[in-house]
Amino acid sequence: MAKWLVPASGPLIFLAMTLASDLVARRAHIPSRKLAIVCLAGSLGIVLLSLRRRPRSRAVRIALLGNSELVTALNQALVVHPSVGQVVGYVGEPPAGPLQGHDHRLGPESELPAIIERNGIDLLLVSSEEARRSAFELLAANCLDMKVRVIELVSFCEETFGLTALAAIEPRWLESVLHPSYQPGTPRSKRILDVVISLVAGLLAAPVLAVLAVLVKLDGGPVLYRQMRIGERGRPFEILKMRSMRSTSEHEQWSSRADPRVTWIGRFMRRTHLDELPQIVNVFRGDMSIVGPRPEQPALAERLRLAIPYYDVRHLVRPGLTGWAQVRGGYAGSEAGSALKVCYDLYYIKHRSFSVDCVILLETVRTLVFDRQWQTASAHRALASSTPSPQT
Repeated sequence: MAKWLVPASGPLIFLAMTLASDLVARRAHIPSRKLAIVCLAGSLGIVLLSLRRRPRSRAVRIALLGNSELVTALNQALVVHPSVGQVVGYVGEPPAGPLQGHDHRLGPESELPAIIERNGIDLLLVSSEEARRSAFELLAANCLDMKVRVIELVSFCEETFGLTALAAIEPRWLESVLHPSYQPGTPRSKRILDVVISLVAGLLAAPVLAVLAVLVKLDGGPVLYRQMRIGERGRPFEILKMRSMRSTSEHEQWSSRADPRVTWIGRFMRRTHLDELPQIVNVFRGDMSIVGPRPEQPALAERLRLAIPYYDVRHLVRPGLTGWAQVRGGYAGSEAGSALKVCYDLYYIKHRSFSVDCVILLETVRTLVFDRQWQTASAHRALASSTPSPQT
């Protein structure tokens, strides 16, 4: 963001400096035109410096300590983040089956210091509590003066990919949401913001809803679609949506972007997310928030709770109209897709704040305008597997 904000601020800096130069010029009796030219040259210099290419440094060499089967998943995720670094290999015992690609074993854990030195490892990722303990014991005894840095794989994924990898998560992760400093529930400030936004959005959306209601009614069937969803603390509530599908026998199932049940007007509403506008009422009533995990149907939620670890953590916060998983993962469509969205939801629940909510709202606007969401979601799916394997 800073890469683009600094050049964009150049004209504003020039304008402010020009206005200030007039005041200075009058008092110091300096020709304001000459001073303005100096200010323009300075602002152009700022723009040029911000656009200047940094010299390319050597790619960060990464090694994984612990679960060797996560190497392939990590490589798949790094394909869309080539600037982060490259995975050289793993340290530990060989896996039961062969690894795909060029991933290879660097050596046993007991030779960790020598492996780091021999392979020029810059970053060591530890994938388990046992691996973390072993790594620090070996490094403390042999090579504290080395330049290698150590980080947990889960933390690395959160910082690099913006998700909490279920493939590497351990019970210790729950410390982040059970810590005394963590505040569950909905803060008063967020609730006030939800009410204000829902009132303003409701007034602005009223004409759009009226037109959509007529078009949906012409297609036949009811205008609004009501469905039970699971909310905060596992409490069920009734969600409101503009009907975008043909009326079928009621049974809970996943929907997708190319769902054959979608009507002609429903296809437009789902692409622009206008079918979600009636949920402004849910936000005003307190069933939902503007930003949060999307609520799931009861039967599907129970099915996912049994299949996906830490799924219930999503219910610590109020569900939302939009969320980190929505702008990053799109439609779930399956258990694998739902697992990936849980990865994004866990990241949001751990890091949620007013600033994060603002970023999500900006990302929501961007995805609605440019329709470029979900481009990297498929590369991260392997990190969402609760039972990682080389074939994931």
